[in-house]
Amino acid sequence: MVKLILELITTPAIILGLMALVGLLVQRKSAGEVISGTLKTILGVLIMSVGIGALINALIPIQEMFTRAFQIEGFVTFDEAVVTAVQTANIGHIGGAIALTMLFGYIIHILLARFTPWKYIYLTGHMFWIHAGAFAILYHSFGLPFWLVVALASITDGLYMTLAPALAQPFMRKITGSDEIAFGHGQTLLNVTGGWLARLVGKPEDSAEELKLPEGLTFFRDMAISISLIMLLVVILAMIFAGPTFVTELSGGQNWIVFSLLLALGFTAGVLVLIQGVRMLIAEIVPAFKGIADVIVPGAKPALDCPVIYPFAPVSLMIGLITGTIAQVVAIVILRIIGWPIPIPSMIAAFFASGSGAIFGNAYGGKKGAILGGFWWCFAGWFMISLGHKLQIFGDLAGMGAEGLFFTVPDAILPGFVIWIIGKILGLA
Repeated sequence: MVKLILELITTPAIILGLMALVGLLVQRKSAGEVISGTLKTILGVLIMSVGIGALINALIPIQEMFTRAFQIEGFVTFDEAVVTAVQTANIGHIGGAIALTMLFGYIIHILLARFTPWKYIYLTGHMFWIHAGAFAILYHSFGLPFWLVVALASITDGLYMTLAPALAQPFMRKITGSDEIAFGHGQTLLNVTGGWLARLVGKPEDSAEELKLPEGLTFFRDMAISISLIMLLVVILAMIFAGPTFVTELSGGQNWIVFSLLLALGFTAGVLVLIQGVRMLIAEIVPAFKGIADVIVPGAKPALDCPVIYPFAPVSLMIGLITGTIAQVVAIVILRIIGWPIPIPSMIAAFFASGSGAIFGNAYGGKKGAILGGFWWCFAGWFMISLGHKLQIFGDLAGMGAEGLFFTVPDAILPGFVIWIIGKILGLA
């Protein structure tokens, strides 16, 4: 039963579909409107998932080429893998603590949203699973009693889900041009700090989305074409660095021209599908959510996954991919020199995290802000991840079943540093 509940509440399509269903029923919509709104919400999320799957399928081979090219040995930064591994090992009943933290943390979040000025409902299912896991693992590492681990982790988790969307909302108003949706993802702290720094280097009116191009290059304004060409260049560079032998093995003997074209165009197809799913989701969830907001948390806004902002700034998104990739290379070189642990390069982080960071940066700093925001996320992020791994702020993850793994999201790691320092002072960490 616990496994069933965990799967239900960590499946985004089910969570958002249920939210839409409840919202439409509360508004006493007709049966046809309820069925249509619920199914279209679920389909919107599933379409997003298909797009994300295509993106990841294209990014992983590129990531492998860069890793091989620079002979990088380190640890994998992958939030879902950490929580899954720890839950599976279930040492000291930590799996149960994570499940209870998800439940009580969300109850605290709803209560805070209801009775404080921060009217946001966090709806990114895999993120509140990840944060519940991170905070439960952190307090568990202090050797605290089970009930105290659950209590402290739930309070921390509830506060996080309430405050993080509020922190990002000024940027969301600039990005989307409205106040209807909020940002609900573990990238928030680095996105926001990058956005604040962007104010120092540029102006919002000089937006990356308004780049003026010569007459002969206006075809770059077509998102599908520009993304395809940029990714084709990235793939070719990765292939050159990795060498023909490795690329031949990776492609299964496929011709390198065909292989690079399919990777680049597959990535572009993923972006286009993802954006279509986002548009469909927003069109259905915003009006459906009004019912929940009116009854449970008046005036509340849904805090959604990071792809909801991609359609509003596709140029900044690609700037983030490029600058985030460069930032990881620079950070890894420095980390190798100073002898710190090295997080394996992640094209997934470069796209989803630095892409979002660039969009936040563009909102307040224009194209210069987009460059800074994208670079900042992966540069600062790789040092943050490395230091967290070096200091073992979440305890002995390998001993808990997560060998060679560490968290990525700053909204878990940065609060983790603060709590770990307090634990050190109290003699717990």
